[in-house]
Amino acid sequence: MEIFERSLEIKAEQVSLIPMMVLAWWKEISKESGTPATPGKLYAVGNYFVELVKNSLGDGKSDGKVTAIFDDEKIKIVIDDLGSEEKEISLNVGGNYGMKEAIEYADDFMVESKGVTYEKDRKGRIEEVDESDVYVGSRVTFVKFNVAPPAEEEEAQFHGRDFGQRM
Repeated sequence: MEIFERSLEIKAEQVSLIPMMVLAWWKEISKESGTPATPGKLYAVGNYFVELVKNSLGDGKSDGKVTAIFDDEKIKIVIDDLGSEEKEISLNVGGNYGMKEAIEYADDFMVESKGVTYEKDRKGRIEEVDESDVYVGSRVTFVKFNVAPPAEEEEAQFHGRDFGQRM
């Protein structure tokens, strides 16, 4: 399967239509994609997708773009808030917005905002990991593997000389 990618633009004034719009679009493109993901997985991802879009764009202050990328291994969803200002991202994932559940369900989860990248750690918590090129608005990336995610290799432990010494 080649990579199948589709995007949907959402205008700020369409905020009340997000659940209907995103779900209808998701049903259409997930069929078109030819993904090997099961119908149950597509249904679950679709529900989390709607929650994430509502969480990212639900304030109705800015336009956004949602992108779904399917390949043989995974489904990747990217939600861009194309805001014209720096956005306060609520990483208080205890809310009842389904955000906590979406993060738990995702195999990989990343939020970029104000020049910082936050990622889901192994314990399912969000931690600051890197810089980001997203300063205005925000970007949320959600990844779900069609089958179990590839096992993470334990990093090799370095014993002996430190890296500054010559061999």
